[in-house]
Amino acid sequence: MTELRLGHLSLDVPFFQAPLSGYSDWAMRKLAREFGCPLALTGVMLAKSATNPRVLRKIAFRPSDDEHPVGAQILSRSPKVMAQAAQALVDAGYDLIDLNFACPAPKVLRRRRGGALLNEPDLVIDILKAVQDAVDCPIIMKLRIGANRKPESQVNFWQIVEGSVKQQVNALVIHGRTVSQRYRGEADWGILAEVKQRFPTATIIGSGDVFNGPATKSLLSQTGLDGVIIARGAVGNPWIFSDFRAAFENRPLPASPSLHEQKQAMLHHFDMVMQLYHERRAVGYFRKFAAGYTRRHPQRKKTLLALMAAKTRAELHAAIDHWYG
Repeated sequence: MTELRLGHLSLDVPFFQAPLSGYSDWAMRKLAREFGCPLALTGVMLAKSATNPRVLRKIAFRPSDDEHPVGAQILSRSPKVMAQAAQALVDAGYDLIDLNFACPAPKVLRRRRGGALLNEPDLVIDILKAVQDAVDCPIIMKLRIGANRKPESQVNFWQIVEGSVKQQVNALVIHGRTVSQRYRGEADWGILAEVKQRFPTATIIGSGDVFNGPATKSLLSQTGLDGVIIARGAVGNPWIFSDFRAAFENRPLPASPSLHEQKQAMLHHFDMVMQLYHERRAVGYFRKFAAGYTRRHPQRKKTLLALMAAKTRAELHAAIDHWYG
């Protein structure tokens, strides 16, 4: 088993849950921890919103006492606003700040945020410096391997990597696709391995196509990377964390969860979602996780349709009871 150090934080296994926009709220983060995840992050927040005290007073944006360490990811192109947001989030109780220079969403790119900043290496480093000056906690950065595959994009990528390592960022989390690829094709872990080879003392964490514990453990051994983040594979699938933990602890993988165990996890997850939202919104919100949960069901399509059709708590419980026994 290999630990993962992020500044003064030490994780006992080399993986954690990625910030997933629209998904990784308190309920998902709490569930991840219960299944063996040592650290989870919020979905990306606009830095401007994080500077608003009214936003951080909402239960959905406050870290819970039982989920430390917990990180927050922020997004902006303003060094000043990013620094203010980081300070506000640390004051609110977050233990780690993640700077997003990777998001490929069109609405983010149109405002020249997220992945668009990979075309502006100097600004990226200015943001990192401003946040480092503002807070005394681990700071990590999320990148992709370039805006695209054009030579100038690759030059920018390597300039950002070199500048951030020189500035002693606590970790670089690098997704093995370009911004223009979004989530198409396979992640390029060869470039991630090259980053680690060029900067062996830096903490380099891989991202992209991380779904299988033993395969990921082997991949880390081959590439020399320090860890991975688990993203889409965790949606409606908290068992991924117990599988990964078993792999890194050199234990046999747990048996696939029975229908009863799946039912218990779903009900527990939904009960926590109900603590965040009113009933109709909670039911609608939980539909996003249904596709992941039903993937293990022998009658997946029928089960998914039943869960998606539920409009009230009672209807959702009835659908789960019917299809999961």
